[in-house]
Amino acid sequence: MHSGELTWGPLDGAADAGDLAGLAGRCHAADGGMTEVTLSRYAADGVITTSGRTAGGELVAAAAVRRLQPGVAVIGLVDPAHRGRGVGGRLLDWGLSAAATIADGVTVETEALTAATERLFASRGLRQVFAEDVMRFDLAGAEPPDVALPPGVRLGEWGSDIAGRFFAVYDASFRDRPGFPGWPAERWVAWTAGDDEFRPQWSLLATGVDGDDAGFITCAQGWIVQVGVVPAWRGRGLGAALVAEALRRMRATGAADALLDVNVNNPAGQLYTRLGFTLLGRRARFQRTVS
Repeated sequence: MHSGELTWGPLDGAADAGDLAGLAGRCHAADGGMTEVTLSRYAADGVITTSGRTAGGELVAAAAVRRLQPGVAVIGLVDPAHRGRGVGGRLLDWGLSAAATIADGVTVETEALTAATERLFASRGLRQVFAEDVMRFDLAGAEPPDVALPPGVRLGEWGSDIAGRFFAVYDASFRDRPGFPGWPAERWVAWTAGDDEFRPQWSLLATGVDGDDAGFITCAQGWIVQVGVVPAWRGRGLGAALVAEALRRMRATGAADALLDVNVNNPAGQLYTRLGFTLLGRRARFQRTVS
């Protein structure tokens, strides 16, 4: 079907993978975000897609709808050169209509939130329910910051014998935050250490001179996953020191960069900026009930 200068139809799986990667790369070069994460949304089982191509065959718009547990998710891309022509609205309306045939609850996702995207989503009655910044430290181009541990603090690497202590510090650090999942220790340990890219040698437990555990950091290949400091130890620079030590260990093994994500309402984002992290993109989710 033709719409103005674009021809619309579903994506053809592997045959369109290269064109989709190119579109995602152009979008994220303009807006920020992570191309590989966006592409994974289009590769999910049972995904439904639509796409728009120019008369010359260039892919300049795409959207996907996939199932969640519960509900359904929508994601879309519009080439920066083709914005401002109603293409994003068409994709969003297609996604909301397709979602309504699958489930009652819809989540619209973006890996690179912009002001224009916010306005578009608001015009369709969607409200933001989550946002986090993805930040990057360039290990190939910069030395990790020189941040000393508080006096008397010692570090221990992750091991099965002290995994329960890591969990206790995690629980004490985060239990009062909105959205805390309240997982039991077994589930959190399995989620942390069960990842194939988990790196125990970069995942550290900080213990004070009195023997009380004070903070922790867990890492995977290319990522700082979680950093927490128990309330009694906050304000002493322990979180910054843990991040700096993890970065030094990553760089020593040849890692090119380190990523992390932080909720937009979390003041830790300011700490990461001071340590030398830069913004890569803002992830967000918007929701409404489809009737």
